[in-house]
Amino acid sequence: MQEKEKRGSSSLVLKAGFWYVISTFLIKGLSFITTPIFSRLLSKEAYGEFSNFASWQSLLLIITSAEMYSTVARAYYDYKDDFDRYVSSVTIASCGVTLIFYVLFLVFGDWIRQVVAIPEEFVHVLFFTLMFQACKQIYMARERTLYRYKSVAVISVVNLLIPTLIAVVLVLLAQEPQRLSARIYGFYVPSALIGVGCAAVLLWRGRRFSLKHCRYAFVLSIPLMAHYLTAHLLTSSNTIVTKLVLGTEAVSSVSIASSTNHILTILWHAVSGALTTWLMDQLEEKNERTARKGTLLYVAGVAVVSIGVMLLAPELIWILGGAKYADSVVLMPGMVTAVFVQSITMVFTIILTYRKKVFKTALFTGIVSVLGVAAKYFLLPYAGIQVLPFVNAAAFGILLVINYFLIRRYGCGRYVNVKGMLAVVGAELLVMAGCYFLYRNTLIRYCAIGVIMILVCAVMYKYRRPIMRFVRKKLKKKTNKNVEE
Repeated sequence: MQEKEKRGSSSLVLKAGFWYVISTFLIKGLSFITTPIFSRLLSKEAYGEFSNFASWQSLLLIITSAEMYSTVARAYYDYKDDFDRYVSSVTIASCGVTLIFYVLFLVFGDWIRQVVAIPEEFVHVLFFTLMFQACKQIYMARERTLYRYKSVAVISVVNLLIPTLIAVVLVLLAQEPQRLSARIYGFYVPSALIGVGCAAVLLWRGRRFSLKHCRYAFVLSIPLMAHYLTAHLLTSSNTIVTKLVLGTEAVSSVSIASSTNHILTILWHAVSGALTTWLMDQLEEKNERTARKGTLLYVAGVAVVSIGVMLLAPELIWILGGAKYADSVVLMPGMVTAVFVQSITMVFTIILTYRKKVFKTALFTGIVSVLGVAAKYFLLPYAGIQVLPFVNAAAFGILLVINYFLIRRYGCGRYVNVKGMLAVVGAELLVMAGCYFLYRNTLIRYCAIGVIMILVCAVMYKYRRPIMRFVRKKLKKKTNKNVEE
């Protein structure tokens, strides 16, 4: 285990974050290459069908996995001497829950397919993927908790690289009517097989199934499942509600904007993997000052990337979808802001998970998400797809306030710098509002990008000495280690 450095140390979390971000950019680089291929080879209807399948797969994964992997980081502190056995137990339990839902889907298949609008031929690959995607999540959660950041990076890259390349080849070889099947089978079957390997490793390490571990997991995972399910429903409902109200062709414009927004979403998930373990370590050690500083730096970092994505949105949309998706650009500022606010809310959720106080956040997330989906359904015919990101941003803003008051109620408000976070949120909202003007004035937008780049360089120059001291310290430590070996 890569724990030679003290758990929760800044150097360890920086290493973990570095590897997660590097693997994320490799993954996103591949997506940048392949998304334009798929958007051009698939018809708008087929692209919309695949987006619908992908949305439902992500949504159902939260239900069928019972969000077992989310308990792994917290369970480490209660089962340090029995950790692998705990992981083995929740892996078996997760597979069992997926099998139960698969049987229910087969029994009530006709009614369910009318709701999810997934062709019958894709049902079996859907549940095969769901079962072993959950095992993969548990494997990754274990590795993150133990700071095995290189393992997480490798699995993350392989998990997208192999399935994506296979999908590209199959779509290129397939005739027009078979390209949707080639896209789905080509990506999801290899991805599930990687999950089979992860499940085998977890079961071999733990070699045990304990009802005690399952009871512990379900008490924590059921509220978390409700929380993440309703939050995911709020975001993924963009494509689902659009298809129900406006049809498949309109989904493609929303899907391209969502794919572009994944630059931020994937980066956020990558960094949050390191943040979860690190923040729980700070809570365990009661390091309030370190937690306040670290979480504020995390929020500021996500804000910088968010602003960059918003300013470059027209170019990113053109690269991913071409000129025919130019109308998707107006969705980007609101979508990016929604993800940014959600990333702050996630900090509060980590704190509540550590305290095992997740029932109320699940309840409020469910209420706000249902109201948000209803608002989309009723507003979409009148306001068009432009209303979708603003509903999401408003909903996550409400949840941000609610969750902050929850962590204060449970005595953890001092672990976050809420004034600093609000200042960053305010700056983000100003940029979001300005983007609608900048999209119509390309020259001014490029000037704004140039000014921001100069400011970033100026900050790096100002703090060049601490940065260089940190780099030299790490290089010296690595050199000494090599000499000792």
